[in-house]
Amino acid sequence: MTNAELIDRLIEETAQAPDWRSGWARPGHLPLFNNLGPVMYLTPAGDVVMNDEEDGPLRLADQAERDFALARAAEQYPELAYLKPLRPQLAATCDRCCGRGRVTLSQGTILPWRDGQEPKSFLYCPGCNSLGWTVTG
Repeated sequence: MTNAELIDRLIEETAQAPDWRSGWARPGHLPLFNNLGPVMYLTPAGDVVMNDEEDGPLRLADQAERDFALARAAEQYPELAYLKPLRPQLAATCDRCCGRGRVTLSQGTILPWRDGQEPKSFLYCPGCNSLGWTVTG
């Protein structure tokens, strides 16, 4: 199965999903992430597009947005895990999330995600676009 065929199949399945994705299904666009308004999508051609306003026009995601969206794709659709950006050899573990890609918020302070402690709410790490690593220089 080609990548486009896989994404097309997932688009069809998502239209029937029992969660938020079915409400954001649109032909030719696989919903990856919804942040209370803007929605990120993957097209069969492999482009990541998003809207800045609910029901607004779609635009091509920038590189940071694309990295974040492909990390969400890997979580939401295990078949797409190969799309998640690979950690380069020179990458450093993110200081904010300690490599976990998620942080918690406590009394206005961002705290690293801790293994074994499943907080009820979390934020995707803004320091690394939830990848768990950063590249400087």
